[in-house]
Amino acid sequence: MQALFDLAHHSHGQPVPLHVIAERQKLSLPFLEQIFNKLKKAGVVASVRGPKGGYILTRPCNQVSVGEVLRLTDSGFYAAAKEDPRSANQALLADERMSSLLWNRLNDHISAFMEKVTFADLCSETASNSCPDCTCPEYVKDVQGQIVRGERRACGVM
Repeated sequence: MQALFDLAHHSHGQPVPLHVIAERQKLSLPFLEQIFNKLKKAGVVASVRGPKGGYILTRPCNQVSVGEVLRLTDSGFYAAAKEDPRSANQALLADERMSSLLWNRLNDHISAFMEKVTFADLCSETASNSCPDCTCPEYVKDVQGQIVRGERRACGVM
């Protein structure tokens, strides 16, 4: 998530080398290579070869959700949310079953929320967002306007 946010927030429409993202985010380059290969196979990012090469998003950042990236890179996150409560809970006592059902519903809400949040939302809510070549400028402008008008809370505001 950190690496894709970095790409969305700092690319300014240009390819970003993975080693630059790895340095900025203090992440392992081999780990990022594995993740970005998955994202490339799924069509979320594309690689650009050459001295000014790197990775770019294949779609505007308001069309790439956090949930999509989680599904592609962390299948365990969604596997827990999609577990069938009937088969998983048959041996549990009634109160344990109720608790398990509650957690499954919470997982469903978390999954739905993650599907709605896009990288444009995250970039828009970052005070330092000043990308002149944003891939979705009208969307970012609208989100920032909602924050200023108090219709939406920025992600860093509790």
